[in-house]
Parts: sequence; structure tokens; C-alpha cells
Amino acid sequence: MNYILERSKLFIFLILIFSIIGAYTFLTLPQREIPETPPSLVLVSTILPGAGPEEVETSITNPLEREIQKVDGITSMQSVSSNSASIITLELEDGENPDELINSIQQQASNATAGFPDTAQETSVEKLDLTFPLVSYMFYGDEEELADMDNALSDLSERVEAVSGVAGTTVKGLDTQQVLVELNSEELAANNLQPFEVLESLQQANQPLSLGTHDNGNEQVSLTVQRSEGIEKLEQLQVGAAAVPLADVAAIELVDQETTDIVTFEGEQAISYTVFLQTEQDVPSVDENVSEIIEAFAEDLPAGVQAEKYESQADNVNTIFDSLYVSLGIAVLAVLIVTTAGLTLYGALAVALTVLASVLIGMIPIPFMGVDLNQISVIGLIIAIGILVDDSIVVNDNIQRRYKLGDSALDGAVTGVREVYPSIISSSLAIVVTFSPLLLLSGGNGAFIKALPSILITTIIASTVLSITLVPMMQYLKTKRKAKKISDTPGFLGKQLEKIALFYSNKVLRGVLKRPLLVGLGGLLVATGLLSLALFTPFEFFPAADREEVTMDVRLAEGTTIEETDAFLADLTEQVIAEDEHVAETAIFTGEGLPNLFSASMDNTGGNTGQVAFRIDRESTTAADFISKWQPELRERFPEAEIFLDTIVQGPPVGAPVTVDIKGEDIEELESLRDRLEGQLLENGADIVTDNLGEPVPAIEYVPNQDALQTNNIALSTVTNQLQLLTQGVPLYTIYDGQVPYEVFLKQSGIEDGEPIDLSQFDVPSLSEQGPPQLIPMDQLLTAEETETLAQIPHQQADRSITLRAFGEVDDFENKMLDVVDAERKSLPEGYELSTGGENSDQEAFFAEIGVLFLVVLLLVYLVIAFQFKSFSLPFLVLIAVYLGISGAILGLFLTQTPLSFLGVMGIVSLTGIVVRNAVVLIDFVEARRLSGDFDIKEAIIESGYARIKPILLTSITSIIALVPVALSGDPLFEPLAVTIIAGLAFSSLFTLVMIPSLYLVFYRVNRRRNGVTE
Repeated sequence: MNYILERSKLFIFLILIFSIIGAYTFLTLPQREIPETPPSLVLVSTILPGAGPEEVETSITNPLEREIQKVDGITSMQSVSSNSASIITLELEDGENPDELINSIQQQASNATAGFPDTAQETSVEKLDLTFPLVSYMFYGDEEELADMDNALSDLSERVEAVSGVAGTTVKGLDTQQVLVELNSEELAANNLQPFEVLESLQQANQPLSLGTHDNGNEQVSLTVQRSEGIEKLEQLQVGAAAVPLADVAAIELVDQETTDIVTFEGEQAISYTVFLQTEQDVPSVDENVSEIIEAFAEDLPAGVQAEKYESQADNVNTIFDSLYVSLGIAVLAVLIVTTAGLTLYGALAVALTVLASVLIGMIPIPFMGVDLNQISVIGLIIAIGILVDDSIVVNDNIQRRYKLGDSALDGAVTGVREVYPSIISSSLAIVVTFSPLLLLSGGNGAFIKALPSILITTIIASTVLSITLVPMMQYLKTKRKAKKISDTPGFLGKQLEKIALFYSNKVLRGVLKRPLLVGLGGLLVATGLLSLALFTPFEFFPAADREEVTMDVRLAEGTTIEETDAFLADLTEQVIAEDEHVAETAIFTGEGLPNLFSASMDNTGGNTGQVAFRIDRESTTAADFISKWQPELRERFPEAEIFLDTIVQGPPVGAPVTVDIKGEDIEELESLRDRLEGQLLENGADIVTDNLGEPVPAIEYVPNQDALQTNNIALSTVTNQLQLLTQGVPLYTIYDGQVPYEVFLKQSGIEDGEPIDLSQFDVPSLSEQGPPQLIPMDQLLTAEETETLAQIPHQQADRSITLRAFGEVDDFENKMLDVVDAERKSLPEGYELSTGGENSDQEAFFAEIGVLFLVVLLLVYLVIAFQFKSFSLPFLVLIAVYLGISGAILGLFLTQTPLSFLGVMGIVSLTGIVVRNAVVLIDFVEARRLSGDFDIKEAIIESGYARIKPILLTSITSIIALVPVALSGDPLFEPLAVTIIAGLAFSSLFTLVMIPSLYLVFYRVNRRRNGVTE
């Protein structure tokens, strides 16, 4: 310590340098609204054109799943086999390297593809980056002019996606075009061509043409052939053995693709344009660059088209951060005011500078911990400021005490630090071990809260080092330069604080020490009684954001066309607008739904699904009230639709309250079990039950005539391929006409939409060796039968599985649903399983995990204190402060009727480290005086209480004032956190000043009697 003090100016300069680095780190941290909580997902997708769900399942999904199961590190595997497509979604375990796992998955998928049908397209394995929308615009107005914006929007996306930090763009509501190659059946026959010959020629035309290289004697040159591009390339393509130009046997033209999205904004046709953000990017800076490009684009829009910024994450970030920075400023101001209340002006300055330097230096490692600047990290800074002030006040106060006792400038600083640094280090270590386990929280909850413990750990470590270095250096320099008489009552409230200290030590402590056991047990009894108030405190895991957006998900019956769905949504929305004056704005997204705006998305989308986004007047109603009013009303009016209203939840995405998985082999049996269980759930309180299987859709099943196929030596694949060309066509690949990409689609004319399929009108060539090929009518090879088929077949962990999602508002909803499942489980056929989950189960899993971590925290805190006091039993006395803090937190939540939420629980865990500090330093003071031999036990307690009450009051008041603006902000996410810490700290501080001395005296007497020492 002497070495540091003698070089104070040099070390202060060094601290200044680190503080500047910390300030730079703080200013350059990426800003966002909430922490990124991206799950580690991998998507494995394969297209098998023309295949039904069962064929896709058998030939694609099952082989892939068998191979992928061999890869370690995959938490869950879900798949959907639908018409022409197999989609497998893999969730990776926490801590696994996604890139390495993807390589392993690709290798296993490659093994599976060896047995795929020849028509199967290449299997894609890619990491699913759930990027968040940065900004979204609406272009609305004249329909014709909107339809002509495809090239302009393509150019816009090219410029926007070139901006650093942009992950991509999504356009919804724009009818894109494709190149349709429609084969003319008569021309094919005239040129003696079969459709599959044209298909082969088209597929080969997309292969790169390489002629290799040639040494001409001077240099090695590449050999190439000039080839046409775009539509011209297709028109000139020669097909079949006779090399007939494709344009002679097919019509090649640009046509509108099948409509997948219809967007309406304020009743007008619209195009939604959304820009997505890469991970770990600064929202405001990327938004500024993107908005500049889009605003310039909007200036040149056609006269009949208008542009409006629909949603901006940057606007939300700036609004939230303005509010949080006000709270942060109040916290800093609280430190200055409260410290000057009980310290000299110079001492208050030393404390304030130490706190500021601790915060700034504590920011230096934050980027390396994967933390950015968001709501959670700023709240962490506010909490940290209230905690950090404690170390500095204790050291400053003790150095001042040494100077009052007559120590020199050097001796006073050295001795002042030496007397308190063990308790400061141990109490700071207790806080560090309190928050460290929170870094181990798994899943989205762990990622969401990670910033809080990270900020607190780094700033506390910085504060501990600076409080025992910077504060004594500043006091030493001041006292060395000019010795000055130390006031007995420094600070503008110094006299009042002195009176409180004297009253507490001479009146309160002397009184409670007369009946220590009664006081201690009485306090514990009161604290225990307060815990029961948790039963009467509302609960809300993650609250709804106090925002104006409400989204509505709508799902109609399978087979409903997108036009019918759009008309339904328009009618529904019109009724809401007409009857609710609080609706300020509406947007309808029919088809795939919102582009992840407002944290809203839909699964299993199609022409029968859509979403409506309402913006309501927040001055006159709330999102929760709007949902409570309209969700039951709309479900009653439109029973034919599944309708869900929701708003933004401030936390990781949540699911249904209860989910039920039904696993088994036979899909018809699964469907029967689904129907029976769904009926039971609805009868027992569920408002609505959805599933991922859906209802069967009308279908025509073609039964092959095997005898006719064998007689004519015709492969079934030849027949099905031609049938596919006649009906839905075959997607091929992408070509570029200039810079514009177009999908190429091959189809054979002859069957029009709205007409029945007459197989007798179409022929397939036989391959008989006894003569020339004969044309066999398709109706001799296939028999059409009307039936129903499933739209998709879902799997979980490679087994057929249907997932039901139950929603309801009745009391004890989860238990009622689980009772239904238990009853159904008893009558399950052999080989079938029922398992439950859902949001409530996820919450139970979280509380179980946090419970284990809390026990680990208590154990670590116990060990830290045990090492300091060299005692196995004394730490239990210190941990009573934790018990008091929890009781106070529950009391605060109950009195304010603030819901006990995820962050409320985090606040209670945070209290563990915060409140322990007061008890540790108080007991350390008592132990030091008792062991000195200058005081008997009661006088040691009284003297320590007198010395410690002022720092306890100052630090507690600072922490409380720092969090009061947050508690009063009306923010539903952070109110529980602020209330728990404020109430727990206030209650624990007051009771600690009374109970800890009393119980310490009881502990001391019991310990002496156990050792055979009598009073």
C-alpha cells in the first residue's frame, strides 16, 4: 500500500487512462432494444417435386432423420413432411459449436441422399439465423403502379443489402414473376418429342459448359463457348435428339407466380418492405445508413404510391434509452447528493469519482463477454451504481476516522484501508459469486439476462480494486498537501446522521441487547410471516410490453384460398374498426403473415392463414384491455376460424400454456387420438386447441395398373412425371435476365384450372422391344379415385408425433389440462405415448433451475464468509440477511401488487449479494473490536454499530434512490426488479441493524458456553 500511495499521481493517471478506454467501450457498444436470444437452430430441407406427404416422409424424411440421429449435440429434432417438401428443424445444445455440428449434419445428410429418388433436389443444411427486423416500410396506393415496382424494389434491395450490418430484406405483397415454359402437346407430337426429353434438355442446359484449357505454345488458355442468357437462352435451347428449338414446342413467357402474400395498409393495397439486422450490430447506426437509402428511394416513387415508415427498431431503442439514461443520470446524482450528506465535500468527490471510474473500467471486458448495450445492461449499470458506492464510503469513512484519531497522512490511509479491506474483499467476492451462477442459466432466459450479472460482476471487481486504491490515494494527496482538522460531523446532514448514530448505538442497541434472543427470534418470525404474502402476490413470467401494437393470428380451414382468406380478414378488421374507436391504424398480412414484426410470426402458413396488426390509442386503452375485449368476441362471431390476439412480450418468445405430444406409428390412430383428446381438453376448460397435423384435404389418388405398366414396359416414374407436368408443373432453377432473377417453371398444356382431369386425353410411350413405341392413354395406366389426404405429417425425434396446443383462462388451467392427459394416458393403445410441456412447464423448469443456482449461490456465499471469519457457524448468522431481504422483497411486491416475474426473481437473487455486504462489514467490525481486547462483547457491538450505521444508511439510500425512477417508470419489465431490490434492501438494512447484533450476541454466548466459558 505504501508503494501505491507514494506514487499516487502516477496511479491516478493510469486509472484515468483505463477510464477513458472504458468510456470509449461504452460509447461504441452496439445498442439494441432487448438482448439477442437467438436459438441454435439448423434447417435441413429437401424438395421432391410432385410427391405427397407420405411419399416424402418415406423416401426423404425418414432416411435423413436416421442419419442425423447419429450426430451428437442435437437437443431436439422436429420435421414436417408435406407436399413436395421435407423440412427438418434441429435445435443444438447450449455450448456446441454450430459450424462443426453443421459439417457433421451435412456429412450424415449426404449419406442419406444416396438412396433418394432421382427427382429429389439437393438437400440444404443451413444455420437458421433468426435475425430481427431493423426497419419496415409500407408502400401503398395505386395497385397498377405497385405491381410495376418489382425492378425498383430489386434495385433497392441490392443497395440496402450492401450496407454493413444488414442481414437481408423481405418484400411482401408484391406479385413476383417467373418464367413459364409451357409445352404444347400438339407441337410435341408433331416433332416426335416426349415431355421428359424436354425436361432432360432443360436440366442439362443449366449445367456449366467447360471445355478445359489448351496450350497454344505461348500460354495456357481457357476454352469456352459463347452462350445466351436469360429468356433468350431458353428460346434458343435445342431439345431432343432432333435438336428442335424449345421455342417451337413451347410458349416461353413471364407470368405472375402464385400469390403467397397479400398486404393491405389502412384499407389500401400495399407492399411491405422489411430490412433485417445481422447479429451483434448497432441498431441506430445501421438504421441511419439504411433509412437514408430508403428515404431517397421514396422521393422518386410513382405519383400514385406513398411510403410510410411502419416500424423502426431504432426509434424504439432511442425512446427506451432516453428514459433509461434519465434514470442513470438520477442514479449518479443520487450518489453525489447522498454522499455529500454524510461525507466531506472532498470525500464525496473521491467516492463519486471512484464509482464513475469503476463503472467505466468495468465496461472494458463487456464486449468480450458477448454483451451489448440494451435495456438489461443499462438497468445493470443503475443497480451497480447503488452497490458500488458502498466500498468507497466504507474506506473513505474509515480513513477519516483514522485521521480524527490523529494518524499522519500516510499512516491514516494505510491503516484505514488495512482495517476494512478484508471485509470489503469478502463482501465483494460474495456479490461476485452471487451473480456468477446466473451466467450459467440455459436457453433463451439465460441469454436474455446475461447482461445483468456480467455488468455487475465486472463493475464490482473494478470497484473493489479502486476503493482500496483510488480513495486512499486521493485522501493521502489532500491530507499530505494541507493538513486540516477533520470535522466530527462532515456533510450537510452530518449532525443529523451523528444524532441517528448516537441514538441507534446508545438507545436502540443497548435496548435490544438486553433481550437478544427475543429480538432475534421475533424478527425471524416476522420475516417468515411475510413470506406467506407471496401467495397473494400476482404472477407474470414475462409481462406484455407497454406498446401500442396488437397482432391477431387467424387460421381458416385447410384448402381456403388466399383470396378467400384475405376477404375474411378484411371483413373481420372492418368490424373491429367500426366498433372500436381506440384503433388508430391497421395492416393486414394474408398468407405467410407478418415478417417477424412485433415479435409475431406463424407456423405452417399458407393460403388459409394471415395476421392483422392493430395500432391502438395508448392514451385511452391498453393492449391487454384490447385483447381481453376482442379475442373472446371475435372467436364467438367467427367460430370457423382459429383467432389469437397477442402483444409484444418483453422477453424470449413464449409458447402455449400447455402442449401435449402424441407419439405413435399409425397416422390414422394418431389422428383419432388427437380428435378424442382435443374434445376432452375443450370440455374441461380449454378455450381453443390447435395442432400441427390439420384436417384432411380433398385429393385424387391415382392407383397404378401394374399389369398395364409391365405389359407396355412403362416405368411408373415416367407416368407420374408426365402427370406432374400436366398438373402442377416442375420447378427447375433460377435464371437472370440482366440483374433480375426469375424462377423457371416447366408445365405441359392441356389441363386448365377449374376443369376436371381427363387422363384419356394424354398418352405415354411404351418401350416394347417388339416394335416401334406405342402411345398408351394414361387412363389405361392409372385409375383416379377421390379421397382425402393429410396436408403434412409431423415428426418429433424421428417419430410420428402430433402436438396439441391448449389455451384457456380458467382457474388452475394447467392442472385441469394435465388431469385430462393423465386420464387419456390410461387408455392409450400399446406403442403410443403422451407427453406434456408448454409455457407453464418451461416456467417450472426455469424455477427449478434458478432454485438449484440459488442453492449454489448460498453455498458459495457461505464458503466466502467462512473463510473470512474462519468459522463454520458464523456465516449462518450473515445469511440471515438474505432471508430478511427476500421477506422484504415479497412485502414490497405485495404492497404495490407488482407481479412476481422473471426479473422479480432476478431481483431476489441479486439481493443475496447486496444485503450480505452490510452484515459482513458489521460483524467484521464487531470481531475486530472484540479480538482487540479493548471492549467487552456488548461494547464491541455498540461501538461497531455506531461506526457502521452511517455507511449502511448512506449506501442503502443511494441504492434505493437510484432505483426509484425505474420503479416509478411504469415499465412492466423492470418494475418488479426495482421493487424487489428497493423493498428487500430497505427491509433488510433496518432489520440487519437490529437482528444481526442481537443474534451475534446470542451466538457469542452459546459458543462460549459450548466451550465451557461462563459469563
